[in-house]
Amino acid sequence: MENRFGFKDLVLTVLLVAILASIWLAMKQYDRQWEVMQRIDDRLAEQAEVLRQLNTTLSQGVRVSGDGDGGPTTVSSAPPLPHYRWEAAREQEGYAQGDWFVDAFAQQVGKLTPLISTDAYQSTIESYVLESLITRDPETLDWIPWIAHSWEVSEDGLTIAFNLRDDVVFSDGVPLTSEDVLFTLDLIRNPEINAPRLVPYYESIESLVAEGPHRVVFTLSEPYFQSLTITGGMDILAKHYYEQFSPEEFNTSTGLLFGSGPYKLPINPEDWQPGSGQVELVRNDEYWGPRPTFDRLRWQEITDEQAQLVSLRNGDIDRYSVRPEQYVKLKDDKALNETADLYEYSAVSAGYRYIGWNQVKDGKPTPFADVRVRRAMTMLLNRQEMCEQLMAGLATVATGPFNPLSPQYDPTVDPIAYDPDAAKALLREAGFADTDGDGVLEGPDGKPFRFKLIYPSGSTNYQQMAAYCKDAYARAGITMELDPTEFNTMIDRIQDRNFEAITLGWGGVIESDPKQIFHSEMIEGGGDNYVGYRNAELDALIDEARMTVDADERTALWHRVHRILQEDQPYTFMFNRKSVIFLDDRFGNVKVTKVGISDPVEMFVPRSDQRWTQ
Repeated sequence: MENRFGFKDLVLTVLLVAILASIWLAMKQYDRQWEVMQRIDDRLAEQAEVLRQLNTTLSQGVRVSGDGDGGPTTVSSAPPLPHYRWEAAREQEGYAQGDWFVDAFAQQVGKLTPLISTDAYQSTIESYVLESLITRDPETLDWIPWIAHSWEVSEDGLTIAFNLRDDVVFSDGVPLTSEDVLFTLDLIRNPEINAPRLVPYYESIESLVAEGPHRVVFTLSEPYFQSLTITGGMDILAKHYYEQFSPEEFNTSTGLLFGSGPYKLPINPEDWQPGSGQVELVRNDEYWGPRPTFDRLRWQEITDEQAQLVSLRNGDIDRYSVRPEQYVKLKDDKALNETADLYEYSAVSAGYRYIGWNQVKDGKPTPFADVRVRRAMTMLLNRQEMCEQLMAGLATVATGPFNPLSPQYDPTVDPIAYDPDAAKALLREAGFADTDGDGVLEGPDGKPFRFKLIYPSGSTNYQQMAAYCKDAYARAGITMELDPTEFNTMIDRIQDRNFEAITLGWGGVIESDPKQIFHSEMIEGGGDNYVGYRNAELDALIDEARMTVDADERTALWHRVHRILQEDQPYTFMFNRKSVIFLDDRFGNVKVTKVGISDPVEMFVPRSDQRWTQ
């Protein structure tokens, strides 16, 4: 059969080619239009931000001052926005808005109600929703303006006045005023509100008055070294929102998180419940400052460490905290280093790990009520070896509750040495001996020296540390039982004082107030002295230091506090840790500061590298 290709076929072929070419050109044009639209969106967002700031300035007016006779005249506009670190990111090449920042928590977040904080995870989330009058610069550690554009402190330190910006609004658009500041303090000090750990910090405030809608004045009854911290660093709560809840409703709620910050919950705060496996915040479109870069912030609740690492490799999370036992292997992991950057740093916020010895349980003294026993428990642990083997060299032996980067830390305090023989001598002195030759110590009451250590379940490093301690104590004739416990259950047992020994960690700050943790007044009423430690001399030193305004005099007092705690060992102070993280390499403007890695609000992802959309 003859196969002919006629004129008709030629025409059809030409038409088909033309159609295909048109489709291809249309697709190319669409791609170019899409790129143009993305650039337009970015420019519109930038212009909207400029217009918003301009409108703010115009609404506040312009202040003009002069002598009225043709002399020098000073023109000043509204206070500049304090987000200079955010703005610096916008100046970098490739800056674009969009994408998400996805992190992981090792435990479930059980509550998102301000003041009633149970863990550091909740505090992390709240920091993007709630804001304070002033804040710390992460580079200099100096106080800088935020909701307040300026402040004044009297010479005696007893009066502090803050001048509030008049352009700050909550996420529903309602302005933040001095009434919200007054309401926040009243709520903290309300005895019906379950916030006992906060009350001691505010007991020195004698009064707070509003001098107009944008000025508040605190008066203190006595000097307090953290007066600027507690007044200016207080997260401001919205009166119009929180006053609708009774104290009982507030205390029992799981989620009442509402504020003026750059992010907010994506749902009605009252509807938030724990247990979904993640916590998510969305951009607050009413935010008074620069438009936040990321569309969303998300925290995946992944209790298993290996599962977290797999999530980082798969691109499901962006940040992963490297455990010491993983460090040696992961730092040379070629595949991981191709998609993520490794950061190692020391920060004042790193805090310390400890073993807390409960001195009173069920109303009766425990063996740990004897200081000789507590010191012996520390001497039986080779903490330097633990730093090297369990912590991969990413830790140093702690000597007390103060970070080595803090002025409170006394460098002359040496760690209690590993000395099993001296420990056994102290135990014999305290009445503990192997009276029946079975290799187990019996106490003065004739009962075997046996106790349980509770620690976070799901943590390989805590598990390894607990196993190490168990072996070390067994060699001295002490039976330690391992009791891995889910985090929220640990919190309940801490509040009920229902434990014998516990290992956890406290975060660090530039200059901490140890009263909440070690003062005897904090044993009852929900305070954090849950090991029941008492020392009248320490109480007096803490009280004196808290009222000492002079920094040098106060530092000398803190050094005495440090030495007493080292001597008494209410905790076995274990490690000061170095932080190591992997961060997905698509992020720009990532820096290491004195408080750690850059906050996500200071980062960005170039448009071509963005992974998530709304």
